[in-house]
Amino acid sequence: MNEIVCQNMCIDFPIFEKVLIKKNRFQKKYSIPSVSALDCINLSIDKGERVGLLGRNGSGKTTLLRTLAGVYAPQKGTININSSVTSLFEAAVGMDQNANGYQNIPLLMALRQIPQSKYNEVVADVEEFTELGEALHRPVRTYSQGMRLRLSFTIATFKQDNEIILIDEIMGAGDKKFKFKSKKRIDNLIGKAGTLVLASHSTDVLKTYCSRGILFKKGKIIFDGCIDEAIAIEN
Repeated sequence: MNEIVCQNMCIDFPIFEKVLIKKNRFQKKYSIPSVSALDCINLSIDKGERVGLLGRNGSGKTTLLRTLAGVYAPQKGTININSSVTSLFEAAVGMDQNANGYQNIPLLMALRQIPQSKYNEVVADVEEFTELGEALHRPVRTYSQGMRLRLSFTIATFKQDNEIILIDEIMGAGDKKFKFKSKKRIDNLIGKAGTLVLASHSTDVLKTYCSRGILFKKGKIIFDGCIDEAIAIEN
C-alpha cells in the first residue's frame, strides 16, 4: 500500500535580490529568477518501508522532507500522503524565550500536534528525561543551547502512534550520557513507526535504520534502490 506518492513534483525557490530581478521588455513586467530545489520528482513509498535520503548539501533531501511535512507546497505536480506524519527536525523551533520550561511545554505540544489531554504525561516525561530539575522554573532565555535542545527533543520524541516519521539527521543532545539516552529514545521511536524517511550524511546511520536508499543530485533523483548500492554510488 502506497503511503506517500509524489508525481512530477517541483519546488522552486525565488531569488529576491534586486540585482537579479529582470524586466521583460516584451511583456513589460518583471520576472523573478528562481532556483529549482526539487525537479520533477516521481516517488512512491509503501507502508513499512525504511527509506534513507542521500546526497550532498543542497541536493534536495531536506526540501523533500519539509514538503512531506507540509512546510512547502509544490508549485507543480502532486503529493498524496495517506497516513499521519510526525517530523523530527528543527526541534528547537517554537519556544517562547521569556517563558519558563514548564510554560513552554504546551507551546511545543501544540507545535507537535500532541493533544493537550496528554499534558500531565508530557510534563512527567520532560521532568524525568531532560534531567533539567529546577531549571524548568527558569526562563528559557537563561538556558544553554544544550538545555533548550533537551527540552524540545523530549517533546518532539514523546511517545505517540506515528504512522510516518520524517527525520533530518539523527539528533543528539547534551553530554555523552544524555546522547546515549537520546539514541535509545530515537531507536524506540523508529521501531514503532509504520514508515520512516530519514535524511543523513552518516553511512552508519543509513545502514542501521534504512533498507532503501534514494540519492539526490541538484534536485533530481539519480538512484532509487538498495541502501548499500545508494551509499556506494554516492561515494
